[in-house]
Amino acid sequence: MRALLCHCRTHLEASDDPALAEVVREHLIGEHQALRPTDDEAWEIVHSRAYDFELYDPQYAEVSID
Repeated sequence: MRALLCHCRTHLEASDDPALAEVVREHLIGEHQALRPTDDEAWEIVHSRAYDFELYDPQYAEVSID
């Protein structure tokens, strides 16, 4: 997973960078009406701020109780 934190403190995530760029663009258009990012601007945000994100699934966690 790829993720980033918007300047409004909203956590955005998607399966890969292209999908994250679309999520970022939709978020900015929907939540920050003054912003109308181009595809290139959304890509620049992803390129500069995205990070890898792993989902934690407790069902598969190894638990050792001693």
